[in-house]
Amino acid sequence: MILRSLAIALRKQDWVTVVIETLIVVFGVFIGLQANNWNEARQERVETHSMLERLERDFEQKLGLTERGIERQLVLLEVTSRLINGIRAGQLDDETLAADLALVDSVVSTPGPSVAFQELVSTGRLRLIRSEALRDALYAYDGYISLLRGQLSQIHTPMSELGRVIIRAKRLELSGQPSETFAQIGRVEAVDRAVLLEDADIMNALQGAYVIQDNSHLVLVYLQARIAVILELLAEERGVQAD
Repeated sequence: MILRSLAIALRKQDWVTVVIETLIVVFGVFIGLQANNWNEARQERVETHSMLERLERDFEQKLGLTERGIERQLVLLEVTSRLINGIRAGQLDDETLAADLALVDSVVSTPGPSVAFQELVSTGRLRLIRSEALRDALYAYDGYISLLRGQLSQIHTPMSELGRVIIRAKRLELSGQPSETFAQIGRVEAVDRAVLLEDADIMNALQGAYVIQDNSHLVLVYLQARIAVILELLAEERGVQAD
């Protein structure tokens, strides 16, 4: 309708009408572009808010897992050191011996990579995060977790060796029925104290396990600090995005 009116005005050389109609067309296009830009900006804000929430939930879960892992690792260090010191002194604690032997070859796992972060990278939406510090922290965490996963075999080999030699001193409880809980698996009925005190392979394996458990504890503490920083940066990013 506007274009027809503009064409008629041009034929009549009605320049006032031409100017008015042209301004109406330009203004209409401008309003349309502004509305489209506003809609895109609104959609991006919604998408960014959802993304930050997912990242926050993901790393809150990882922080919880890491904190529980640290607590578990401290227990394992105490167990291993008690066995080593008991063997060295030739005085094993009968009250804790069976439980210690059941735990000593355990390994605490580290939290895995952030699926939310990896999805952002693969879809190119990491650009929605304004903070360079946050992006760097997320990349650093992902790289460190990948490095740790590559070193798992180095941890499992000596711990498997400990499990192999420590079984010499265990007499397992064999009920002939399937275990109903994980705690029942490998439950110790009796311990051969002489084997523990005299088998050099067991002492060597225990000391190797202690080093690994000590290292694992430091790794978990380091991860805890990294995750805490990421959560702080995420909180800051959400505040900035809300402005």
